[in-house]
Amino acid sequence: MAKNKDEEFKEFLISSRKKIGPGLTNAPVWVLQKAGKRIWNPKSNRSWKEVGLGIKYRKRKHMEKASKRRKKD
Repeated sequence: MAKNKDEEFKEFLISSRKKIGPGLTNAPVWVLQKAGKRIWNPKSNRSWKEVGLGIKYRKRKHMEKASKRRKKD
């Protein structure tokens, strides 16, 4: 995550993690255990890579650049 340590990315992570919430998924408990995921406190061990927030951030940045290019034309 060293290359993504700008302030805008941190704000994006915080806001999107708040939208996700601390609740468990609808998957059965044994599926989570087999995958090695935390069951009782999933929020504490969550990283931005596991939930795919880095991908969402890059897509959003790409869309912003594309919209700026369209406005210039």
